[in-house]
Amino acid sequence: MHVWAGRPGSAELASLPGCPAVYLFIDADGAPVQLATTQHLRRLTLSRLADRERPQRGKADLAEIVRGVRWRQVYSPFEGRWWYYRLARRMYPREYRRLISFGPAWFLNTDWQQPVAEIRVTERIWCVTGECLGPWPTQKSCQEALEGLCDLFELCRYPEQVRRAPQGTRCAYAEMGRCEAPCDGSAPIEAYRERCRAAWRFACGSIREWITDATGRMQAAAAERQYERAGLIKRQLAFGEKWKRDRSPRIRPDEQFNDLLAIPVTRRRAHKLFLFRRGHLAEGPVVLDRKLAAQTPQWLGETLARDLEPLEPTIRMEQTWLVAHFLQHREAQSAIRVPLPTGELPGELAEVLREQSEFQRRTGAADSSV
Repeated sequence: MHVWAGRPGSAELASLPGCPAVYLFIDADGAPVQLATTQHLRRLTLSRLADRERPQRGKADLAEIVRGVRWRQVYSPFEGRWWYYRLARRMYPREYRRLISFGPAWFLNTDWQQPVAEIRVTERIWCVTGECLGPWPTQKSCQEALEGLCDLFELCRYPEQVRRAPQGTRCAYAEMGRCEAPCDGSAPIEAYRERCRAAWRFACGSIREWITDATGRMQAAAAERQYERAGLIKRQLAFGEKWKRDRSPRIRPDEQFNDLLAIPVTRRRAHKLFLFRRGHLAEGPVVLDRKLAAQTPQWLGETLARDLEPLEPTIRMEQTWLVAHFLQHREAQSAIRVPLPTGELPGELAEVLREQSEFQRRTGAADSSV
């Protein structure tokens, strides 16, 4: 923290560090005035508070109010967003969601303990019961994925009617032969439940088996001259191939949400370590690039050995949003990410880090992280 009396000049602010930071301007009583992030704390503070030539049209004159600044140095834009989120949530509990720079990530969710199986779209990972799969960057893309699963496995588009079975109302899909109509008792609920399980297995990665089965069904339909049916299965196969190519590499079940992240430090040949475990985010040391493969396994092993501390489901949800948006952002292209599906220390970690560090060095990716 650095404080001063009266309107500051350049001399009062010259001792501030020129580092990326999350900062908080405070008034004479220590009350918050402005919370934000910057890539250069001293330059930003001089510009906002000591530059008397800067026009202030439509803005309050901060120099007349601000009497100090508190800050925390950060080493990457990702770390800045994380600390800003944590501080905004604490300082502005009712409005922090509209202040942060990332929004929800979206997931498919199902709960097999419910009497009637249903796959739905949600952003409330860790806050809802059952299993989640994702993330998708937008609600629209997640909804489109769900609709594709409904087409492939002839799932009901009106689950509220299935919950009323056998008194539910048949829909147009049942009349077209695209649904077995468990809602009105035409098909047993258990058969529908098994189709939901098959859809979930497909979405979680069992695509090869489905493609083999669908190819056989298409060929059989063509051999029986059921060309309309064969054409439908052909379109479904195209969707399955697209899912395998475009979606499978980016989504995973919530139990596998464990990642080691080594994020390049701004303007340095070093990485800062983070461990993301099912909504929990832990920060590690800054490690020089040449020592990354040697020092990371020890820190990761010690961190994995510690039990996860209790954390509010909402915080786990929002930190999952943060990591999901980071992984979809250009910034992640220069980071090293090692998935830890079982949440354990992989034996080949040092070699993986060495290979990825060498790839960054050759391509110059680590220099593009600012």
